[in-house]
Amino acid sequence: MAKKLIPCKVVIEFENGEFLNGVILYKVNDGGEISRVKNIGIKDADFSKPALNVLLKKFIKHASQAEGAQDG
Repeated sequence: MAKKLIPCKVVIEFENGEFLNGVILYKVNDGGEISRVKNIGIKDADFSKPALNVLLKKFIKHASQAEGAQDG
């Protein structure tokens, strides 16, 4: 069985609205055995704060629909 990555969390930092750096925390499923949380740095990502805001709006809308709440 091949190894599979299990993403857990992404931490990103912006400077003046542009991506500066980040870290992804993840686990590895290796043949059914799940590793402890690992991390690796993210550099030179083509990503901006406005792009993140669009993505966050989608997440919020999805959560609001799941909860039967009104969009804020």
